[in-house]
Amino acid sequence: MSKGRLLITGANGFVGSHLVRIALQNNYEIIAAVRKSSNLDLLKDLKVTYIYPDYFNQKNLVDLLKENGVTHIAHVAGSTRAKSQDAYNKANVEISVNLANAALQANPDLKKFVFISSLAATGASVNGEMITEETAPNPLTFYGKSKRLAEQELTKIPSLPLIALRPTAVYGEGDKDFLMMIRMIKKGWEAYIGKASQTLSFIYADDLCNAVIQSLESEKSGEAYILSDGNNYTRYAFADIVKKILHKKTLKMQVPLKLVATIAELLEKTNAKTSILNKDKLQELTANWQCSIAKAKQDLGYSPQYNLETGLQKTIAWLLNHKEL
Repeated sequence: MSKGRLLITGANGFVGSHLVRIALQNNYEIIAAVRKSSNLDLLKDLKVTYIYPDYFNQKNLVDLLKENGVTHIAHVAGSTRAKSQDAYNKANVEISVNLANAALQANPDLKKFVFISSLAATGASVNGEMITEETAPNPLTFYGKSKRLAEQELTKIPSLPLIALRPTAVYGEGDKDFLMMIRMIKKGWEAYIGKASQTLSFIYADDLCNAVIQSLESEKSGEAYILSDGNNYTRYAFADIVKKILHKKTLKMQVPLKLVATIAELLEKTNAKTSILNKDKLQELTANWQCSIAKAKQDLGYSPQYNLETGLQKTIAWLLNHKEL
């Protein structure tokens, strides 16, 4: 029996496609919001209904949601790379608010609106302290500030059954950013920014998606939850595990922060598109991200199934099988 008609925005993307699969396994009917130009390879052979919303046309949004009988929403879509705060706000704040308002107009009895925020909305660890939901927000980047603002604006919408999820760094099959690191390690290189020690956290995509399902079915509302695999790692743990899985040795390089900042500045000036390495992003890449998932465990029954090693084993097996490594 169907648990409801779940709209997933950004359904063709890395996290969105994982969520489609897991939501189907949990007996949701899926309405996949994508662009007409989207690559749908990650959704191949999955039973979904596609819609192509204009998030800046409220009538279009309301009509689409009403026509498709949407009962739940997982708002996954968002921008992780943009040139300015305004550009991030348009993609991550305006669209989120427009969608939430349209959802309530289309269905005043909307069951749940799950917003995929980010640990970046809270900000990094200070003085070695654990990041929790009680940590005073101090986002470091344009991206983090936009996610924080989106959370604030969504909480202002009366009667919105909102849960915001703040995952740390997400990896898994279909991800492009960590794929670059894995490929570099396979070629025998490890590069680090500066010499300072770092504490990092990670979450495997399926664990994040299971938390979304738990949020959709939770009676909680108006809450935010930090998500990771429950462990905190040294800056070298990711590469050490990849080397172990691939049976590789590497040359470890520590690139001076000033040099990386100079390169980032040049990339910003010369690239029309936003580079993965830029001055803004550099603040996140060099920060500490140890965090606690105690609240999600208590309220949602969240219980991550993968640590970094088991998650990377699955990810790398998939990459090898799909000839991406």
